[in-house]
Amino acid sequence: MKAAGQEHIGLNQNIIFEQVLTNEGGGYHPNHGVFTAPQSGVYVFSSSIMATANGEIHTAIVHNGNAVARMFAHSVGTHDQGSQTVVLRLNAGDEVAVQNIDISDDRIYGALYTSFSGYLLLQ
Repeated sequence: MKAAGQEHIGLNQNIIFEQVLTNEGGGYHPNHGVFTAPQSGVYVFSSSIMATANGEIHTAIVHNGNAVARMFAHSVGTHDQGSQTVVLRLNAGDEVAVQNIDISDDRIYGALYTSFSGYLLLQ
């Protein structure tokens, strides 16, 4: 999934990734920015977030509302990007999302530089 540039992202608000390239099993819910595990197993998730020019963004990959990895980008005069990859054991129905943290009313840069992906590694 990729996110278009977004403004006014609230504290603990999910990042909405508007372009879904592949969604086998229908686990990603594009209106809410949440992946819900269709089955139990070990999953891999990766996200990259780009700050707008002269901006700063703090985000986290969250599992059932709890941060499991944080991303940070602080740009001076240009853009900056942060990324993380995590491996998680999920039960069917568990949720994973990318959320804005620490700074309310923040914004991100899109244009294929901000993304979120996940896949089932082992059942």
